[in-house]
Amino acid sequence: MNKLNNLTIGVTGTGSLIGQAIIKSIKASTIFNHSRLIGMDYFKNTVGSFWCDKNYILPDLLKENLYEIWKENILDIISINNIQILFIGVDFELMKFASLKKEIEDKSNCKVIVSDKSVIEISDDKYLTFQFLKNNGLFYPLTYTTDNLDLTKIEYPCIVKPRIGFRSRDVYKVESESDLLSKIKIVKNPIIQELVGTPETEFTCGVVYLDKVIGTIALRRELKEGNTSIATYENNIPDIVYTYLNNISNLIKPFGACNFQLRIDKNGIPKLFEINARHSGTTFMRAMFGFNEVEMIISHLFDIAVHAPILKEGKVIRFFDEMYIAKK
Repeated sequence: MNKLNNLTIGVTGTGSLIGQAIIKSIKASTIFNHSRLIGMDYFKNTVGSFWCDKNYILPDLLKENLYEIWKENILDIISINNIQILFIGVDFELMKFASLKKEIEDKSNCKVIVSDKSVIEISDDKYLTFQFLKNNGLFYPLTYTTDNLDLTKIEYPCIVKPRIGFRSRDVYKVESESDLLSKIKIVKNPIIQELVGTPETEFTCGVVYLDKVIGTIALRRELKEGNTSIATYENNIPDIVYTYLNNISNLIKPFGACNFQLRIDKNGIPKLFEINARHSGTTFMRAMFGFNEVEMIISHLFDIAVHAPILKEGKVIRFFDEMYIAKK
């Protein structure tokens, strides 16, 4: 194991929940005192930007004609600051960085923490997620598109939601065939999915995977406006949940942190309904339980000795906060 010298860490999305969770995890780690943080975002005055040593404003990546300028900005920022590891904190950047990863790593000493395109594609598309689980003999919730929907096989209540979506937007619990038919008309590119378990059996889970599973944690969660508002860690999570998560990870092979959302059904079977091939908004919540994904990734990739995670049972509650910035 190497002793840590100064490490320059880049984080995109200093204005996003994910980017801020990554930064807070770094600040809470043993690595923080030996590191320099370089932030990036698309807006000024993001809270996360004030937690970094330097913050850059990027060209609007959502404008296709600005991609080349955005790319050159990224390469310049990495080169000028000698960034050694880059964490992605914005969803819409994932596929771009997956495409750019090899070029960045060929032109610099920077390790880009992003999964392969195929992993992101499966994760972004909930029907592809279902097919991945089914094709690999893993537990899955019954899932249909409007193209293969057989109304005679649907059990109510069930779920209607977008095939590609986020933060529980346009997700409906439907109780009847008429309700189902009306909802699939208003949801963009819908899937119809088995309703698994109850809110009390829902988990948000984190896996760190770098050629193998480095660590896994499952947290019970309560949602508010599509995000986890309360997360609970207990030592008595059924072993089948961790076996399931590790089996999925070993097959899909993400790179870095990956977020899995699942419920346990009435027979005690875990069934995954969403994958996020990235850090989660709950990244720092996990760090508060002792599972610091960012520290685990850095220590593994740079062969740095850190203390093994010691997980603490308890509850983390998310709340709004304020920050004073002195006038310069």
